[in-house]
Amino acid sequence: MECLHVGTPPSDYECWETKIIHFHNFLDLPDAKGKDNFVESPEFKCFGHKWRLKVFPGGTGTAKDGRVSICIFNVSEVNVTINFEILMLTADGYEKKLGGEKMTLIKSGKGRSIANAVKRAWLVEHQSYYLDRGALKIKVQLRLSKGCYHNTIRQHLSHCDNVNVAGDEETCDIAFDLRGEIMVAHKCIIKSKASDFYVMCDKYSKTSPMPINDVEPYIFFIMLRSLYGDEVFPEEWQNRSEDILNAASKYGFSTLKSEAEVWYSKSLKFTVDNVIEKFMEADGKNYSLVKAAAKQFIMNHGKEVVASESFNSLYESKELMREVMTAAFDNSKKRKREGGQES
Repeated sequence: MECLHVGTPPSDYECWETKIIHFHNFLDLPDAKGKDNFVESPEFKCFGHKWRLKVFPGGTGTAKDGRVSICIFNVSEVNVTINFEILMLTADGYEKKLGGEKMTLIKSGKGRSIANAVKRAWLVEHQSYYLDRGALKIKVQLRLSKGCYHNTIRQHLSHCDNVNVAGDEETCDIAFDLRGEIMVAHKCIIKSKASDFYVMCDKYSKTSPMPINDVEPYIFFIMLRSLYGDEVFPEEWQNRSEDILNAASKYGFSTLKSEAEVWYSKSLKFTVDNVIEKFMEADGKNYSLVKAAAKQFIMNHGKEVVASESFNSLYESKELMREVMTAAFDNSKKRKREGGQES
């Protein structure tokens, strides 16, 4: 659910992200007790991570008899430190908090359970109140814990090339302040892996952090991980390649930028209406692969692109117009040669 703000929130303010999940025909589900008897939601995303909610109608093995258990499950490929709350919504829309935790680390492939979330007998006896036409409605609220990236860096980097350096936070000599979220690193690593960024941050220190106000913490954390030899996971590329590309480009992470541009150019869906905008944007940001892909789309759909309203914006740049026209002319000559050879 979208947060709307009245006034300016504090720099470290973080909204809750909320999902409401309906478990239909709940009382018809088997109510045997045990960890193998559960129903689970489809995957959903909060803060760039993937989650599932599992409900155990008869309770987990550690639950009291007659209790329903609920588990929030991390199906992302990274560990996450999170605040979470689990609430039950009644048929009339009232909320009953079932449980939650603060600053809890949920590892990849693991979950956190509320073993004794609610008495099953209540749901049976008062189903017209607790169930909405037979559906158990569960509200999940998640919020990243302040300091979560700093606290979990060693779990994330436990397999990296520079694990001894990355895990030794006492030797960190540079800090970054992302609107209240503090991350630390080592200048020697930055200098060897991202020399342009090193020039930007060299005057800062661990006690005088470099402010980073235009990159969200999750993306910057991916950037720092890459310096220590950690891979960017496929799901992160698929979901956030444009954000990673923009941030890596701005802050001089050249290796990460090159990889991000490959992923982003593959994921782009060009249309007749958006290709000129993407072409001009790629030229301005020096995204050569994206620009080349956009140009190829223009060559393949020339008549439709020229007839679109967006094509008029190309007149703003004589150089880009000349580039497109030259490419179109060369493409036309190539087709004529190929056609002559075929005949």
